[in-house]
Amino acid sequence: MSQLRKLGAEVAIIGGGIIGCAAAYYLARRGAQVVLLEQSVIGGEASGRNGGGVRAQCRDRRERPLAMASVQLWVGLEKELGFDVEYVQGGNIRLAVNEERMAALRREGEEELEDGLAVEMWDRDELRKRAPCLSDVFVGAKYCPRDGTANPILGSRAFGWAARKLGATLLSRTEAMGLDVQEGRVRSVAARDGDGEILIEAPWVIHAGGPWTPQLCRTLGIPVPIEPARSTLAITQRMPFLFREFLSSHDLGVYARQAREGHVHIGGVGAPSGTFDQSVPVATIERLAHGAIRMLPALRQANFLRTWSGTLEVTPDKVPIIDSAIGIRGYILASGFSGHGFCLGPIAGKLLSELIVDGEPSLSLREFRLSRFAEPAGRSEEAPHE
Repeated sequence: MSQLRKLGAEVAIIGGGIIGCAAAYYLARRGAQVVLLEQSVIGGEASGRNGGGVRAQCRDRRERPLAMASVQLWVGLEKELGFDVEYVQGGNIRLAVNEERMAALRREGEEELEDGLAVEMWDRDELRKRAPCLSDVFVGAKYCPRDGTANPILGSRAFGWAARKLGATLLSRTEAMGLDVQEGRVRSVAARDGDGEILIEAPWVIHAGGPWTPQLCRTLGIPVPIEPARSTLAITQRMPFLFREFLSSHDLGVYARQAREGHVHIGGVGAPSGTFDQSVPVATIERLAHGAIRMLPALRQANFLRTWSGTLEVTPDKVPIIDSAIGIRGYILASGFSGHGFCLGPIAGKLLSELIVDGEPSLSLREFRLSRFAEPAGRSEEAPHE
């Protein structure tokens, strides 16, 4: 019979995606003792299975200040973490195949300019000049030069590696089983790995468990409106250099980025909800291939080398929850990033560290409160899972 192992920490983090790992890094940098639990492998779920877009444009307005601040952190991330995450600030092109979409992009661009985000509107001629690799199906686009791309696997794991170098303990293949709450305060996290049971005693717990967050919250009587959704991607063989921007078209239902070695990553806009199934349906790959060819004619003769799916975490308004759980001191939710978490990871981790160490974050998190779902619904727009 295995013996219960006990660990002590100032902060326990459930979830080893980019949100949890970034929080671990920024907390460890502030001198906090951190233990992070991940049921799979670090960066192995949605944080490592996305398109790698790092964008501030085309966001819900509530999310935009966080995205803009996070992009600033991404710019210096390689130097700060000491790892190459293949970050390129190559811009983001949001494409339109008709005037209706262009009008929507113009309205969105006006709002972004009001918020201090530099964007440009391109007509058909400007788009042909700036991105000749694209097909002639597009009538124009909105472009943000500050946006970029990064390697999602490296970007997620680099935070974990850097946190470990600063003294954080990272436990992979370790599942959180429950929380002990006494007198309205979290006291510990019960967990289990292949060797048996673990008890992490900590006065603070950050729950960044993605689509699995509601399961543990239900045991505490906390309803969290997060649904799983499947996101599927495919990667081509190495191609000659075609583009450095992140490309996205809602009209064609696809987005794309070209990696450093020439492979083109293709993903789909929108995802079937309500499933943890990570299979790769043939019909989905056919749809991605069709959309990719219509976007980038040079891919017509390309082969897909491999495909994969991941499980996203989607809230009703597609905006994350970053909030202290009502009635439980020390328990903070950081989930529901709805396919936007890769870009937001650095700033989310930094703000979580400030919330714990300083008592207040440097950017307001009021818009991300859990209680908003008991209030009138806010604006929501579908966005690519980048």
